[in-house]
Amino acid sequence: MRINRTRWVSAVIAAAAALSLAACSGAESKPQGLVSVEIWGWDAEVGKQMVDAFNASQDEVKATYVLQADNVATQTNFRNAFEARQQLPCLVQGFGPLTTAVVNGWAQDITDAVTPLKDVFSDGALASAKVNDRYYGTPTGSDGQFLIYNKATFDAAGVSVPTTWEEFVETGHMLKVKGIDVTNLAGEDPTTLINLSQMAGAEWFAIDGDRWVVNFRDEGTLKAANIIQQLINDDLVSNQTYQDRPALYAYFDSGKMASTPTQWWSLTGLKTNLTASAGDWAATSIPQFAGASKPVAPGRTQPSFVPVGCEHPDAVLAYVAWAASPEGIKAGRNKETGAVSFPTQISDPSPYVKDIIPDGLFVDNAQAGNVIVEAQARVIGKFELGPNYDAWFPEMQDQWGKAVAREITVEQALRAVQDFVIADLDAKGIAHKAS
Repeated sequence: MRINRTRWVSAVIAAAAALSLAACSGAESKPQGLVSVEIWGWDAEVGKQMVDAFNASQDEVKATYVLQADNVATQTNFRNAFEARQQLPCLVQGFGPLTTAVVNGWAQDITDAVTPLKDVFSDGALASAKVNDRYYGTPTGSDGQFLIYNKATFDAAGVSVPTTWEEFVETGHMLKVKGIDVTNLAGEDPTTLINLSQMAGAEWFAIDGDRWVVNFRDEGTLKAANIIQQLINDDLVSNQTYQDRPALYAYFDSGKMASTPTQWWSLTGLKTNLTASAGDWAATSIPQFAGASKPVAPGRTQPSFVPVGCEHPDAVLAYVAWAASPEGIKAGRNKETGAVSFPTQISDPSPYVKDIIPDGLFVDNAQAGNVIVEAQARVIGKFELGPNYDAWFPEMQDQWGKAVAREITVEQALRAVQDFVIADLDAKGIAHKAS
């Protein structure tokens, strides 16, 4: 069967006015009725709404949305369906690292279905969907990080906003003498270490033939660790926990914390909770490492995937591409609030950025919007988390907490995590080597 997508794909790729995608059977016969695909996800607000709009937009693919309770329920239900080899969906919202889905034999190679649609998606979204240079996930937008800073605090201190991580440490020293912390490092949240490592070009996991290469202490990671170690050693940061949100927001709101990395989806919560400092905040690009070849923004995601056994990957990609079109993005608006999810998977999300910036948080909304769009253009998207992320991430949280508390160094924490990963892979019989 062949699916003719000219009518709606042309709205996504202007140069492809006559594009059609071969259905997975590979046959050259004429259409013989609707291709049916089942989609699993936990978006209770607009998941079904999106699928219904897609079905109304064309007459070649019939999609059904099966609402899951949450991320954990999706994983459990999918494992059961996959093991039983029955009632498998054709698209599953990502519930873990893509490599896990590949290593477990869940995700099929959909490179042939993705390649004709590459112009629809941003570089970061495409990067996120790859394992070993093949597409095993659907291109999914990573939320690019940027820096927000309290402009009133910086102005009062007479300090310039840093543009590099090396300057960030220097800025921390200048702010400290004024009784101000440059940022916050929560003891339970090692994502700052992951983000800086990603920016520095680290590669904790790589695939070499039939085995994993594990390296939590490569040059990029140690460069990131050095910055963080200076911030900890010199007492330039606070350690407010995310487990006490009221206290955390009160601290952010006090003017005694100068800046924090964030993503677009955090802005509404910040606006709601930062009352005293409302209107004092500004956005700027995330600091870079000195000498970096090009500016980048950290950002990762867990792409949706097409399970092995689904016979219609092209039909799935028809839906994924439509969801990235102006028509699809419009269909994703919440009918009650009018809110739209920022389309981070497309190359130019600028037409939608004003919808995600709450009034009253920033000194200059337009400038903040430009920063957010720039972060999306720079987002890396790809950072390999290996085949046992669920096992090693809690270990990293534990070791990170010790490092933030100055019980061990950041480098010692990384060494301990790598030792844990190696032992866990050995126990699970997964081939690997340490680098």
